Amino acid sequence: MKNVLKVSLFVLVTMVTGSAAIAQNETATIVPSTRIITETPIAPPVNKPAIIMLRNAAEKSVAIFAGSKEEIKEPKIIVVGGLSKNTLYLKENDAVCLMTVDKRPVACTIIKPGVTTVEVNVSANAISSK
Repeated sequence: MKNVLKVSLFVLVTMVTGSAAIAQNETATIVPSTRIITETPIAPPVNKPAIIMLRNAAEKSVAIFAGSKEEIKEPKIIVVGGLSKNTLYLKENDAVCLMTVDKRPVACTIIKPGVTTVEVNVSANAISSK
């Protein structure tokens, strides 16, 4: 009698655990994930136009590069007279640099949002934006 009870209990436990394992496998394989991800793509920042007042506080003329950072490899130089105010039409994230005679940058500033003025110092060796 004990042997019959043990065998029947073993068969019952095997059937219950076996059916639970089969049910888990079936739900995992039958029901695919139906979750849809909807994300809005993030647009790259747009360089807005900026009108910049360039003030040269030095008494001598200086060479200036104003434009995209990538263009500084082959810069187009503007000569700005001493003690002058000039207007530059640039975009945000453009660079304004003091240049040497052999077209090498001495000092640069980057046009950030809200910048309205770029100033060359009195000794013509630094440039700052405000």
